[in-house]
Amino acid sequence: MDFNNYLNLNNNSTDFILKLLKDYQKVIDENKILKNTLENSTKTKKENLKPSPKFYLTPKTIKLIEKCIKQLKQTDPISGWFVYLLSVSGCRGTEMQKVKMQDITQLSSKTGEIYYNIKVNVAKKRSVTCIREIVINSKEFDAIQTAHKNHFEDKNLDTRRTYLFQKTKHKFKDNQISIINISRKFKNLLKKSGFKVNKSLHLCRNLFISNLKANGYNSFQIKELMKYSSTHEIDNIYGLSSANKIQAYKLAKNSLKL
Repeated sequence: MDFNNYLNLNNNSTDFILKLLKDYQKVIDENKILKNTLENSTKTKKENLKPSPKFYLTPKTIKLIEKCIKQLKQTDPISGWFVYLLSVSGCRGTEMQKVKMQDITQLSSKTGEIYYNIKVNVAKKRSVTCIREIVINSKEFDAIQTAHKNHFEDKNLDTRRTYLFQKTKHKFKDNQISIINISRKFKNLLKKSGFKVNKSLHLCRNLFISNLKANGYNSFQIKELMKYSSTHEIDNIYGLSSANKIQAYKLAKNSLKL
């Protein structure tokens, strides 16, 4: 091998080694970036897993919620009645949003009073179709009908509609009412009234279940009524009713010889 060939060989080897070192450093840098990304992702997940503080309804907060529902019924009757129905039925907003006029039938009580039965598709039962039936009286139903009649007549539109709650008449489009808009209006009213917890429409569900608890319904009865899969959430969030707390206190006290 002559001297020139020897130099060329050494130069090629040096270039190859330098390229290896460069690629190796690149792999190290990429691993550092990946490690930092994974650490940040794990940290974020841990922060998100921190349990949020429990929120309990008090007589004061209940009055604020009722006040805001009444105000919304005055300023925007359709949205107001939507929120009202959530509070007296315990339905989720997405469930009420999908109720159609064809899902409603008239009922008569033994005393001759007129009620309306509403079939609601339970949102979280995705594996099977689960229907929950709720009831409203004729006065409430008529008020909802009047609110829609006035709304569509003001816009020179046909008053017939597909959904129980509807504000639009777009052709070839779904005309479900916007939950986002209703939630925003309700939340603004809550904030103006001094409500400090960042909640909106789900408060109505909380209110409904709390009222059931306060009136002696046990967790199993609420589970059956609301179509929950278990009593776990009801027990953890809402706890015992006042009647059950008093009963537990009396049993404990009578069992002790103090």
